Formats: sequence, structure tokens, C-alpha cells
Amino acid sequence: MKSADTFFHNLMGLHSTVFMLCVVFSGNAYAQNIDSLQQQFEQQQQEIQALKAKLEELENSHKEPADHAVSNALDISGFFDFTVHTTNNSGHPFDLGSLELDMQYDKAENFTVSTALVWSGDDTEVAVAVIDYHVRDHNVPARGDIFSEPGFHLQLGRFDIPFGIDYEYFAAPDRPNITAPLTTERIQNDGFNGDGVRTYGTWSIIDYAFYWTNSLFDDEGSSVGARVGLFPAKDRYCMHHRNKQKKYVVGLSWLRDMDSEKNERNTLYAFDMSLQLGMADLIYEFISLDSVDEVILPDSSSAGPADEEGFNVRLLFDVDPASFYLGYGEWQPDYTARLDEEDSTVSYSVSKLERLTLGGQYLFNEYLQFKLEYFHHLNTETEEPEFEKRRLTFQMVASF
Repeated sequence: MKSADTFFHNLMGLHSTVFMLCVVFSGNAYAQNIDSLQQQFEQQQQEIQALKAKLEELENSHKEPADHAVSNALDISGFFDFTVHTTNNSGHPFDLGSLELDMQYDKAENFTVSTALVWSGDDTEVAVAVIDYHVRDHNVPARGDIFSEPGFHLQLGRFDIPFGIDYEYFAAPDRPNITAPLTTERIQNDGFNGDGVRTYGTWSIIDYAFYWTNSLFDDEGSSVGARVGLFPAKDRYCMHHRNKQKKYVVGLSWLRDMDSEKNERNTLYAFDMSLQLGMADLIYEFISLDSVDEVILPDSSSAGPADEEGFNVRLLFDVDPASFYLGYGEWQPDYTARLDEEDSTVSYSVSKLERLTLGGQYLFNEYLQFKLEYFHHLNTETEEPEFEKRRLTFQMVASF
């Protein structure tokens, strides 16, 4: 009996051991199943993230045409100005100045069409009309600071000539005062503008512009010229806009005017400099015109070589939203008389001009600005009938 009890006792122990082994093996299999399920779950999460990324890529690809359509939209802007002034010539104190309408349209990724239509009194003209091929830079301003962003441009059409530095301020919203300098009025005939081809751009610390146009002085012939600007203080590794870095600028300009047989008529040189010191801007410009002709008076006598030169210095203090302007300029002709623009049988004696200008500007908002200016010509004896020795002018410029 004892051996039978021992046998059954051993049998029961073996059964317990087998049972425990089964439990352990079952637990291990269950744990392996959990690990497998966790791995599958993580793999599914990765697949879901990949699907989300593909979905976002597809959505962005569908948005690109819409964004491109927005960039291709017609951009329209413009301005008009209204002045009140003391006068001793026109007989009336109020003048509606120029109304300008600027339009820009991105025809394709690298092509833009820009135009500026100007209404002034009873005259209407197309001041700018160009088709522009550009690389990198998609900003193609019709007028003003054409070097505001880095890039390369090739243009065909009508455009302002980048000679000297005052070309940046032809439009009323861009000019801090009201009246153009003597160098622009007398030597550049209120600002050079021509039909032809030009290329311009920015490379490293240099701005450059080259152009070939119809004659800027006569009905026949052509003009060719260039301007190079140097920015010694510019960070050449910074891609920010130039107007955010412009602290010190030196420019050199050259222009040659020729008749229809390519014979030289006029050659012009200019040196300009812009310097920013805190809230003060200093601008200097010198222009010289050398002509092969003489001024022939109605009696067939000579009034001297048709050469002239001049300079202007401008100081602007910016205390946003107001600014204050101080300018001085000189114009020196080598001739003693000039012909009337409308009647060549009439001539007027002229002499050196000196002009002092004081002014202020207040930016009411981004659409409206007010200016007040007083200029006075010093030591002048010119006999031109419409010449104003002094003038006080108030101007309102409204942009849209």
C-alpha cells in the first residue's frame, strides 16, 4: 500500500509540474502576441503618417495653380496731386497736377508688363510702357527705385532713364519735397524718358543699368548710356531688399546723344552719392553736359557753347510720420542767352542760377501726404518770362 501511495503522490507531483509548465508556456505565447500586435500598431501609425504627408503634398500641388493665378493678377495703383501756391506768372493759385495710373501684370513666371499713364492738364502721355524679362526678382516697378530687389532685368519699351539719382523721385509720392532740382529741370529737361531697350540689375555690391533709346534731346538720332552704383557698406551675403541696407551709395552715370548719322551731339556725365546717418539722409548730385554745338541767336550771332553743368545737395530729416527738407542747387550755363522753346525768333538772356529750398512733409497715412515748400533763387538776372524768383507751395498727394 505504501508503494501505491508513493506512486500516486509522484504522479500528482508530475501532473502539477506539467500544469505549471503549460501555464508558463501559455504566458510566453501571450506576451509574444502582445509584442506582435504592438509592432503592427506602430507600423500602421507610420503608414498613416506617410499617407498624411502624401495627402498634404497633393493638397499643396492643387493649391499651386491658385497661388500662381493670384501672382498673375493685374496690380493697379496710382496717385494724383493738388497744389496751392503763391504765383506771379500763371495768375491763379490752384493747380491740379498729374494723375498717374500704374499697372503691372505678370504675364508668365519670368515676364511682366508694366505701364504708367499720366494725365497733366490737357496733355496725356504714356510715361512708362515696358515688357520685362527678369530672373529672381519679381518686383518690376514702373518708376522710382528700380533696384529695390536683387535680380536681372531686360526691358523693351518706354521708361525713365536711370541717370544721376533724381530719377528715383520723378513721381510726386516718391519726392520728399515738391520741386525738382535745377539739374533735373535745366539739364535733363524735367527728367529723361525714352523709347528703347535697357537692362539693369544687382550683382554683389553693384547696381548697373545700360540703355539705348531714341534721342533724348532731339526728334532724330539716338542716345546710349549707363549708370553704375556701388554700395561699399552693403552686406553682400544678405538677401534682404536693398532699401533696408542702403547706408552709403556712390553712382557714376554716362550718356552720349547722337544724330541720325551717329555723330556726337551731347555727352553727359554725372556723379551722385547717398548717405544715411540715423534719421538724416544726405544726397549729392553733379551733372555736366558737353555739347558740340553753340547757341545761335536769331541775329545769327553766337551766345556761346551749349555746355552747362550743375549740382544739388539735399538733406532730409525723417521723424516719422513727418520729415523736413533742406536743399541747395546751382546751374551754370556756358552761354549767355537761350531761344524761346515755342518761338525760335525770340531769345532771352540767362545767367547762373542758385536756389535754396526749405520744406516739410507729413504722411497722414499710406494713401495721403501733405507737403509745404518754399524756394528762393539767389543772385539771378535771367530774363525768362515765366521764371519765378521765389515761391511758396502747398501740395496734397493722394495715392490709391
